[in-house]
Amino acid sequence: MDLKSILPSRLYEIIDRVELTSKQIILLSVWDLKKLTNLNKDDILILKHIVSQNCSQTPVNGNDIPEETPRIPTGCKSIDKLLNGGFRRGTLTEIFGESGAGKTQIAIQAAALSYATGSVFICTEDLFPVTRYNQICEYYLKNKTYGENVFIELLTHPQELISCVKVRLPKLLDNNKISLLVIDSIAAPFRCEYTNYIQRAEELKDIGDSLINLAQKYNFAVICINQVTSSFDESDDVVPSLGLVWSNMISYRIKITKTNEMLKHNSRETNVRSFTLVTSPETPSDTAKFIITENGINEI
Repeated sequence: MDLKSILPSRLYEIIDRVELTSKQIILLSVWDLKKLTNLNKDDILILKHIVSQNCSQTPVNGNDIPEETPRIPTGCKSIDKLLNGGFRRGTLTEIFGESGAGKTQIAIQAAALSYATGSVFICTEDLFPVTRYNQICEYYLKNKTYGENVFIELLTHPQELISCVKVRLPKLLDNNKISLLVIDSIAAPFRCEYTNYIQRAEELKDIGDSLINLAQKYNFAVICINQVTSSFDESDDVVPSLGLVWSNMISYRIKITKTNEMLKHNSRETNVRSFTLVTSPETPSDTAKFIITENGINEI
């Protein structure tokens, strides 16, 4: 801020001589300013008033806030309703559950529906499920070209994941627009390689910070699929892996459960699954039910 342009010349000469900044003028007490400048109390109050008026930001109301960028839908109406339209850009969402619950199915369908805006799919456990991806795309997208804007990476080591997120991914984003990044799974590289849990926590925080910063800079949603571990708490049988440090990095936590309830679909019995929004900064915890069919995930 140019103090010379807003202060009376008499006050500015004194402030300039003692080399006070606008921040110091606002934060220092009247008594401190009096000792530094030899100004009287009335002059100091005038000085503080002028500087604070010119430093304060213009207040805005809800009507002035720009509309949010469209979210990333899952294609399942009940789940999208629970998520206020889909996965939110600029945030990190964790999906956890036992093996076979349907975590990857949700991520694949979200990636398929992001064909026009691009997606990145980082696999750490197995090869990218190309056949299933094509099956879902053929149902939802019909004759559209859907493979051009999906970028796939396969890696298994923690250092490879760190290098991918911190080096290769930013280079990709500088030249290509995406709306969704999926890591399937975030836990796999870290569960077998480490006995030093302090180092693991530091590296997870580094990855989480990098993902959030990139998501906000390039305006895309991040989905991290997580494994589960046994719980000693009688209230639940499994909890997400990776501990408290990782839990503090995520904005949304979703639990997928394969229930014992059966539903008949196209003459075949299939398990009903639950999609539970465990934590969210904007909506209360709630649950939606869905089934997995040959065409993807469907509400019931």
